[in-house]
Amino acid sequence: MATREENLKKIKAKLETMSDDELSMVAGGGKEDTASDNGLLYSYGLMDHDYSELEVSFKWKSLSAEVDAGWAKAGITCVTKPSGDNEYFMGGKQILRGEAWKHVIDNFKQIRP
Repeated sequence: MATREENLKKIKAKLETMSDDELSMVAGGGKEDTASDNGLLYSYGLMDHDYSELEVSFKWKSLSAEVDAGWAKAGITCVTKPSGDNEYFMGGKQILRGEAWKHVIDNFKQIRP
């Protein structure tokens, strides 16, 4: 089974090679993706804690607010949702989840593997 760090490296490599059309097909949302967003934001120093998907599920209200705050540090407004698609905005314009991830990867230094 691949480690979280190996998965993040694969995601980063894939995002760097994706076209805008391919990025538009990356879907987001739900507790799983919010937990995954937390992992990315933690790796890039935009959050202080890395929570499991289970923790995000049980403490949704407070932890989803922390994830939204982490995105805000990256200049992105995120509206996390427990089910359905999260929404991401930058510069007043809605963007795709993949674009939000690419923004973090391209503009912040990874400080944790």
